[in-house]
Amino acid sequence: MERGLLAPLSPNEQTALRRVANGISKPKHLRLTSVERLKHLALVEENDGRIRLTPLGEQRCRTDRTVADVAAPAA
Repeated sequence: MERGLLAPLSPNEQTALRRVANGISKPKHLRLTSVERLKHLALVEENDGRIRLTPLGEQRCRTDRTVADVAAPAA
């Protein structure tokens, strides 16, 4: 389980994860190889033809946002 939180994601995988988090859940709108890796890391799951974040995926998104907020320079 921890692997999904720590594994580095490619830019395409990060984009796919964000898109799922933002409600883009149809597989045809997402890169297949990215979705497969996110499934392997237990960050997303497919159910009824839709891709959804798992609880671990939700945690990863929260963590990634926090890191991005800290790393972003103040305006």
